Amino acid sequence: MSALELRYRRLLACYPADHRAEHGEEMLDVLLSAARPGQTRPSPADAADLLLGAVRIRLRRATGDATGSPWPGALAVAGFVSMMMLVADGVRFAVNVPQTGMLAGERMDLGATLWGVLPMYFGTAPFWLAWAVIAVLAWRGARRHAATAACTVTVAQIVLAICAANFGEAPYAFVASSVAGIPLPLALLATASLVASPGPRHGARLLGRVRVAGVAVTASVLVALSSQPLFTLLLPQGDLGIPNLMEDPDRAYSFAQTWGRLQLAAALVIAVLACAALSRSAHGRRTCALLAMAGLPLLMRVGVFHIGAYGDIPVLTHLLVECLAGFAVTMLCVRLVELPLKSRAPGQPGKA
Repeated sequence: MSALELRYRRLLACYPADHRAEHGEEMLDVLLSAARPGQTRPSPADAADLLLGAVRIRLRRATGDATGSPWPGALAVAGFVSMMMLVADGVRFAVNVPQTGMLAGERMDLGATLWGVLPMYFGTAPFWLAWAVIAVLAWRGARRHAATAACTVTVAQIVLAICAANFGEAPYAFVASSVAGIPLPLALLATASLVASPGPRHGARLLGRVRVAGVAVTASVLVALSSQPLFTLLLPQGDLGIPNLMEDPDRAYSFAQTWGRLQLAAALVIAVLACAALSRSAHGRRTCALLAMAGLPLLMRVGVFHIGAYGDIPVLTHLLVECLAGFAVTMLCVRLVELPLKSRAPGQPGKA
């Protein structure tokens, strides 16, 4: 065995064993036939190509369904749902723009400047617009561009959240912190799906048309229940003018409590329906566990479990604990559900 062949075989050892058994000798023959007379080492270009090829194959297997692992499919579905929720939150922001504009106008009438009002009331607009663009790129198949944009936006979101948590008295800190609550775990799931799974588009295919329609309906319900226009329209004797609501704060507060209970009930119903729809498959059950990382913080904020005043700057450690707790508890339930299934697996004795 020549020195060149030995070095090529060392590089080919980076490939999976089954791939080497099927294609290794053929690849080696091609590489040796293209070698120059007297060559003893692989060229830098050939070495880089071989190593990159090995990395691509291993990543493809790690993020595809060829290994039989349910996690890649679960992450793809969770990424699709998370991206839909982020887009829905952007729609909620757009629906609230007329009333937000009224509030901004009131502030300007009291002497505030335009450049002082815009960041306060519309400072998160670039965030929602960015996720809408990312969703379009992902749906059109431009996954690399979508992943790059998602990583950039998510890193910026994390930096803003950390700054807001540590410098709460800074100007507009609450604006930066507004993307550090439920949107943060959703953004992390969507970004992870683009980077480390077949992607949200694949997740939509796994869900199927009926379940994708269900996700769209769910997103629409959440948009409606978190929109200011619907709140003020359903408020007894209410109208779209938020300043007018302050003339009767008791009525507004009483209805706000009822509205919060309605939001909690809707969130619980959606969680139950999602678990029922996804619990029939291994990747679906793990999707529930991943989505619980955003679901539990949502329930904590709309339910009676909320601690502190609404509008407080979120504490990132609390959010992290809630995300991990949601994932851990749901995965514990998944393991308990799957234990009887494993005992009845082929080749193992099961109960009659």
